[in-house]
Amino acid sequence: MCAIYSIVNATRIVTGINEEASRELFSRIIVYLERTSELSTVLTEGIGLQKIGGILRDVVGDRIRHRRMPFKHHPEVALDEFWQAMARFLDGGANRAILIELGGPAWDHWTIVHSITAKQIRFFDSHKLRRLDRHRCTTTTATSLRPHILCPTHTYSLS
Repeated sequence: MCAIYSIVNATRIVTGINEEASRELFSRIIVYLERTSELSTVLTEGIGLQKIGGILRDVVGDRIRHRRMPFKHHPEVALDEFWQAMARFLDGGANRAILIELGGPAWDHWTIVHSITAKQIRFFDSHKLRRLDRHRCTTTTATSLRPHILCPTHTYSLS
């Protein structure tokens, strides 16, 4: 369900919808998943990138006008380049969010990057994940020193 909550949270950040509209969007996403026969799979196995794209396109629609996946075809991007690109995007204006998948031993989780500094990434998250330190993150393979994988190919820039 984290992907669904992340889509709702991103829409709240980008469009400023209120609590009531957020609940309505959540319901519309559930109805969409039920109509496309994906609800049981999402509830038991999670949600994939293509289904997120479908929800953004078919349910959220024009509420979020700009959706980009800048690293869709760049799985080997270095952490420094990816981190800087996220920071530039978020610094580019108000009402921006980054929907990202986190991986590694502790995570198989979709969340929203709300802000980023040189040392930390901060989240707007339904699972109460608040922040991760940069020195503990990677974009490639998790290690004991860098267990948190930020997945560039599974990242949407939304505004």
